[in-house]
Amino acid sequence: MAAETDRWDGRLDAARARLEERGIDEADSRLRWLAAHLLSCGLLDVGRHREEPLAPDLARAWEDGVARLAAGEPVQYVIGETDFLGLRIRCDRRALIPRPETEELALCAEADLRARPGRPVAVDAGTGTGCIACALALRAPRARIIATDLSADALGLARENAEALGARVDFIRTDLLAGLPDASADLVVSNPPYVSSGDCDRLPAHVRDHEPRLALDGGPDGLRVISRLVSEAARVIVPSGRLMMEIGDDQAEAVREILCPENLFNLEALKCDCAGRVRLAVARRVPAWLRAPTCPGAGRGPTAI
Repeated sequence: MAAETDRWDGRLDAARARLEERGIDEADSRLRWLAAHLLSCGLLDVGRHREEPLAPDLARAWEDGVARLAAGEPVQYVIGETDFLGLRIRCDRRALIPRPETEELALCAEADLRARPGRPVAVDAGTGTGCIACALALRAPRARIIATDLSADALGLARENAEALGARVDFIRTDLLAGLPDASADLVVSNPPYVSSGDCDRLPAHVRDHEPRLALDGGPDGLRVISRLVSEAARVIVPSGRLMMEIGDDQAEAVREILCPENLFNLEALKCDCAGRVRLAVARRVPAWLRAPTCPGAGRGPTAI
């Protein structure tokens, strides 16, 4: 019989103690994710392998992965992928890790594109891994999907994901919407940097020390990139088109004031995540002749849903 430390159960127990000693949150969950990846099985099936011995190559891969987790590296980077709306998205330090609230953003964008006739054009501004762009290309195949990013590294990762998934996406290296033609898009969707510079330094270590700061830091108040995105989207989106973007859970009122007729938008909805926090803003581009002299106050407009 194999020694206990040569079986999965012994390795799992030893690794859990190691991660907990290092103060790594959700150690058991991270280790199960790593084990499932190495075993090519589902998370719920890891337990079925507990008494099995590890082959030498798996043992080496396991110890390497555990060392990276113990150093605080996100498990998605360790295994090199994550799930996004059922798609296997490659992940590494070149781009922000896709999160569940971004799935909700992609689903809203999909619904908008499916409701439009012909071949609508959508721009994913700041595409990162390309998860939104790839999902839209596959789930709304009539649409033309354009994805932009300032980071050449992120665009490289996004292209890899599009190729692996067979998603038809046009990639452009640019800052948000710079250089895109006026009135050329029916929809702009974005998960922009929205964490304030000060809060970036207080993020959990696995985020602060490993994910790209360029994709997180939204300036002193967290609204610098959002404000610029709204201004550029007003130029690029056709009247009656929409802007959809992920926002911080404390930014609803500020975003309500930015997305106003003076800035050529009517805020249609502030959507909540599963925890009841406002994380998604949806606005419609209005004609210039409807521009109001002043934006509505924070207490007016749509409520969160």
